[in-house]
Amino acid sequence: MIRERIDTFERGVALSERLHAVVPGGSHTYSKGEDQFPSRSPRVMARADGAYCWDVDGNRFVDWGMGNRVMALGHNNAVVNDAVKRQIDSGLNFTRPGILELELAEYLVDLWPSAEMVKFGKNGSDVTTAAVKLARAATGRKIVAYCSDHPFFSIHDWFIGTTAMRSGVPDEAHASTVTFPYNDLDAVRELYARHPGQIAAIILEPVKNHEPSDGYLEGLRALTAQHGTVLIFDEMISGIRFDLRGAHHLYGVRPDLATWGKAIGNGYSVSVLAGKREIMELGGLRHDSERVFLLSQTHGSETVGLAACRATLEECDRLDVTSHIWTLGARLVDGVRDVAAQEGVAEHVRMIGFDCNPQLLCTTADGTYWPELHTSFHEEVIAHGVLIPWTTITFAHGELELEQTLDAVRAGARKLRGVLDAGDVDASFEGPAVRPVFRARNA
Repeated sequence: MIRERIDTFERGVALSERLHAVVPGGSHTYSKGEDQFPSRSPRVMARADGAYCWDVDGNRFVDWGMGNRVMALGHNNAVVNDAVKRQIDSGLNFTRPGILELELAEYLVDLWPSAEMVKFGKNGSDVTTAAVKLARAATGRKIVAYCSDHPFFSIHDWFIGTTAMRSGVPDEAHASTVTFPYNDLDAVRELYARHPGQIAAIILEPVKNHEPSDGYLEGLRALTAQHGTVLIFDEMISGIRFDLRGAHHLYGVRPDLATWGKAIGNGYSVSVLAGKREIMELGGLRHDSERVFLLSQTHGSETVGLAACRATLEECDRLDVTSHIWTLGARLVDGVRDVAAQEGVAEHVRMIGFDCNPQLLCTTADGTYWPELHTSFHEEVIAHGVLIPWTTITFAHGELELEQTLDAVRAGARKLRGVLDAGDVDASFEGPAVRPVFRARNA
């Protein structure tokens, strides 16, 4: 199908400059910043519905980004919005606990086998950092080990201090944070040998881009139990997509604590810390141990997010959204790979990861990420009405969106073949190439 090429972003560029004048970085999330996208791309968005979004210049895009992976049903879902609207009329924030806190907590404890108790937050960082605090309190230890192959766990100093973007974080704030690679039990054993009796928590996504090797998750479970360490699984991205009850449920390995967020509210702000009663209750009133200050937030029980969470999970269950995500994802992955092969760029345009959570990358022939090629490719894909900085498959995505996306990928692949043959990749796009979020300086 022939579609009009998108080449007008003037109003967005002007508004983006105004944003930079009043908001550091021109965005409230670094992954949405202008250094993460081609210069010729939408700068400021106006609205979204279903699988589509529109920028302030009136351009419409198939949206695979879905905010920051915060949708499972698609933008502006009527069922979730109706639940939120009903709750607004009943009140937003109460002087004592609200009935919805109880109803949602009981629902989640029934839904998630690893959850004996839950505590609500607003962002993923709220609950991952709360999990770390609980682990330290439960074990009386300081050291936290996170998986270095997984890109982000928290905005807080225990994690950010270990990245290149650590200005403002004192060394002592992350002195007790160590790392380990995924799928390497020997590396974890080495950590225990190096820090005997000192590791409070091991935190990782149960699965990211690679299948856990045979016995890996089970081995982590056994090692952490043997050494008295709290095992934390971060289900921010994998939850719903791999399985409604979390990727750890799919693989049959239960953590001590699990953290949830992003798509569980279909765009509304809600996160959840869930886990074993003996650990969670340390943040409560019914124990004789030292008290843990656990997620006492003004808006932690704000009812809009809680109503959205319940409605989203029930609708995902009713529609079997996870199966749709896996099925459509497989077609997207196969389609991109077929197009890349047909256009002679299979070594450079790659889909990695799982069908339910793939990533589209542009690389050198040996598989190394190539920022300039990536920028050139996405500039062309965006011009054909597709926004796919990362791939978030939702129930709103279907045949039409898949068709337009593969057409756009073909256009991008043809462009790359041409610029690769001409040897002028660096001159094939406007403005600078995309850059990593975690870097020490802007220059």
